[in-house]
Amino acid sequence: MDATKKQTKNWALVAVMLGAFISLLDTTIVNVALPDMIKSLHASSESIEWVISGYALAFGVILILAGRLGDKFGRKNMYMIGITLFLIMSITAGFADSEASLITSRVIQGLAAGLFFPQINAIIMDIFKGEKLGQAFGILGAVIGIATAIGPLSGGLLIQAFGAENGWRYVFFVNIPFVILTLILAFFFLPKRSVKQEKVGFDFLGVLLLTTALLLLLYPLISSGANNFKLYDFILMLCSIPFFFLLYKWSVREVNQGKNPLISPHLLKNKEFVSGMILSLVYFAAFTSIFFVFSLTWQTGFDRSAIISGLAVSPFALGSMIAAANSNRFASKMGRKLLVVGLLLVASGLALTSLIFSGQSGAFSPWLTAIPLLIAGIGSGLIISPLNSFTLSTVTGAERGGASGMFNTAQRVGSSFGIAIVGPVFFRVLGNSTAHSKALAFSHSLQVSMYVNIFLLLLCLILVFRLPKKTHS
Repeated sequence: MDATKKQTKNWALVAVMLGAFISLLDTTIVNVALPDMIKSLHASSESIEWVISGYALAFGVILILAGRLGDKFGRKNMYMIGITLFLIMSITAGFADSEASLITSRVIQGLAAGLFFPQINAIIMDIFKGEKLGQAFGILGAVIGIATAIGPLSGGLLIQAFGAENGWRYVFFVNIPFVILTLILAFFFLPKRSVKQEKVGFDFLGVLLLTTALLLLLYPLISSGANNFKLYDFILMLCSIPFFFLLYKWSVREVNQGKNPLISPHLLKNKEFVSGMILSLVYFAAFTSIFFVFSLTWQTGFDRSAIISGLAVSPFALGSMIAAANSNRFASKMGRKLLVVGLLLVASGLALTSLIFSGQSGAFSPWLTAIPLLIAGIGSGLIISPLNSFTLSTVTGAERGGASGMFNTAQRVGSSFGIAIVGPVFFRVLGNSTAHSKALAFSHSLQVSMYVNIFLLLLCLILVFRLPKKTHS
């Protein structure tokens, strides 16, 4: 009986890991396919960028609401609905015959990913305890690192295999077998009701306030993040502040009246949870923008193929996978000191990478940066999983869905902030460059943008000490 129960839990873990993998893979795999989409659909470069931006915006906006829906209606139900919708939109995106239909499919696909993604952390915490919980989060950390890093390489391989005209369609079709397998495993192995569900209610005003606030914050970040911000972008972002404030006041009022608001004020008063969210936001700002500048430098600056660009960052993915799979063992012994070690390794790896770029007079072999990126990847693998554990272990079962949604939203906002901060630095340095070659100009821009990444990592080192020394049991 115990063996059967253990096997069921393991298959349930595979089901949610597949979901995490495909949702994060789709944030980066599309990047290298944009030029072929423009040619195939006769689209403008400005509008086709919403294939990426629309997905990211929809993904980020719905996360908190989706987490609360999981708390109320069951995590398995929300996971299955989101995965099914993701499957449908992957098919429609692959068969899209116009830029409008492709962008629409991608926006709905982003909503679908945002619907099922917060259920992942919550389900893991529902079915695993103690050491097994740490191991599960270790696997999740490896999946996050790998899916984010191999996206460009996977996209390049698919386009080369199926041709420039229609190869971009397989960037979406590749989801289908993974999603079908996920659906089958989720149907049979995910628990129906992991925790006692609350009385069903719906905080309409809370949803309206949250959605408006997140749109005002994320739209400028995602749509203009890699370019120079306009004045109205800053105005929109500032306008999100009063909506967040009203949301908090409304949530407090709802609690005082014995109701269950969309955002739990209790979570916002949990200093350890809030500290973990802020740390996660800042780390993902430093983490995801690395791949953004690397892709631009290798493909545009060094005129290398999408495959070479993907291979250049693959050591980071390898290091992340190895370290994340073992991070729970280290976390149980070292506590939050492990996060300090991980951050120092990432910062050191990026500093060495920048040093290598500074020592070259043009394009060079990606093998030269393999060891520094492997070091950075090992550091990242030591961070993501324990950070999940440290933050979400402070939350009770009835609030796990909402907490997971807030935590994942912090990561998505962080990713957008990272590109919004690093992108303008990269392009400004590039625009002011007096280098005698394009490769050298891009190389210098990458070095300067990496200094920003390192600064963010050093900021994370300060924030670490706001977390508990050990994870809560």
